[in-house]
Amino acid sequence: MNKPLLSSIFAIAICVVSCSCSKAELYVNAKNLPQTIQSFLASHFPNTDVARTIKDGNEYEIRMGNGWEIEFDNKGQWETIDCKRDEVPASVISLIPDSIIMYLNSNFETAFITEISRDRSGYDIELSNGLDLEFSSNGSLRTIGD
Repeated sequence: MNKPLLSSIFAIAICVVSCSCSKAELYVNAKNLPQTIQSFLASHFPNTDVARTIKDGNEYEIRMGNGWEIEFDNKGQWETIDCKRDEVPASVISLIPDSIIMYLNSNFETAFITEISRDRSGYDIELSNGLDLEFSSNGSLRTIGD
């Protein structure tokens, strides 16, 4: 065999082995979710059924019966709440810094939040008018886009 062909076969074999060794997504019964996640869902989404729960590595992806999606980190803390075209519940909005809420109320009073994501660097807020706003972790506006 020639070297390029042998190298290609070897590269493909490595890709197949590495892909098969990655952590697979596991479907989890909602009753078996960590208590922090169960409490969060009960507090903020009491009238919305859980349709599907997936554990992907140490993270959890929840799809609600109405299509909303919620992602949690390995500690059971929410990372993303996507209510599609619906408004994120007020109880969830109260969890973000007051400075963000005041900015939105002052500048986008006719729009509502449809998605919130957070990480160490801050918050990403999507509004019903299609705008995407990024805020620092202390609530200062960084960018506005669409």
